[in-house]
Amino acid sequence: MVYNLTECAALFFAYAAMGWFMEVLYMGVRERHLTNRGFLLGPCCPIYGAGMLGITLLFQGSHYGYWHVFFSIILLCSLLEYAVSALMERVFHTRWWDYHDMKFNIHGRICLETMLPFGLLGTFALYRINPFLMMLFHRIPGYVSGKLVTGVVVLFLADLVISVCVLRNLSLPDGDADHTAEISRRVWEDLKKRLG
Repeated sequence: MVYNLTECAALFFAYAAMGWFMEVLYMGVRERHLTNRGFLLGPCCPIYGAGMLGITLLFQGSHYGYWHVFFSIILLCSLLEYAVSALMERVFHTRWWDYHDMKFNIHGRICLETMLPFGLLGTFALYRINPFLMMLFHRIPGYVSGKLVTGVVVLFLADLVISVCVLRNLSLPDGDADHTAEISRRVWEDLKKRLG
């Protein structure tokens, strides 16, 4: 299947929202309280959307076996996670995640414990969730789906601009640690003061 721009955007935002939900749920169980796990204010983790969209476009219509796809997804997700971690640390001088305390990590940015689930979930999403999402998406009339996706893009871009502006003006914690909860708390506090 060849995806058009609207379908690509819909997949990006669907997986960005599912990734955010998965992160919040996983960390909520682990830490016993809910925290916004995203870089943005809204329920969106763009790294998941970008990762799954990249996987989808790379493997659309391919005839590779499941094992080839599984290991390719592990490699692609690991490269993306490492690059995004390094970029965000360079831009904002802090870390959103850190795997130093886990075995088989590389610079605390990626680790084996997350690579395997990404491979499994990515493979499952590619072969099972994508067709389901596209079936749902195509049930929406074209003129409605186009406007819906455009609205989500506008909200996403507004969230991105606000989040980056607020983060650039905050004094964020340094060091090799997962500061996501602290960053999220400070961003919301700063935003409340500004709107206040």
